[in-house]
Amino acid sequence: MNRIIFAAVAATAIATPAFAQDASSTSFEGARIGANIGFADDHIFGTESFTYGVEAGYDFNLGGAVAGATVELQDSKDLDREIALTGRVGAKVGSNALVYGVAGYSNLKAYGYKFDGFRLGAGVEFAPTKNMFVKVEQRYGNYEAGVDLWQSVVGVGVRF
Repeated sequence: MNRIIFAAVAATAIATPAFAQDASSTSFEGARIGANIGFADDHIFGTESFTYGVEAGYDFNLGGAVAGATVELQDSKDLDREIALTGRVGAKVGSNALVYGVAGYSNLKAYGYKFDGFRLGAGVEFAPTKNMFVKVEQRYGNYEAGVDLWQSVVGVGVRF
């Protein structure tokens, strides 16, 4: 999984300078929707599987920082679904990048059982255009009954 994260970060870092030529400075403010794909490593059965999801959120520009909230629905082959409501706080890096952390509530449903817990994560978001974003994010979920979940995702979305 670490190789996947490294490859995603490297690909994004290589592609970002090309995107930056066409991008104008972004404020990272406003409503946003997006989709993501990646890998989930659950510690229920010790399996790693493909995961995908959709998200909607809103961010506030606080000068050099950004704060916001996100609601997300995630699914995978081995897990029925995960619903998360998280807050995020980040710092702008240059005119088109945001480094951020996330934390919040998450509910996992797997094999007919539901588990309440929390999600922590960190990511980097790039704005190749004023209204588009791409991101790389690493997440950790801790749930009832000692259930843990790691996710590595890349995503793309639009900001309104």
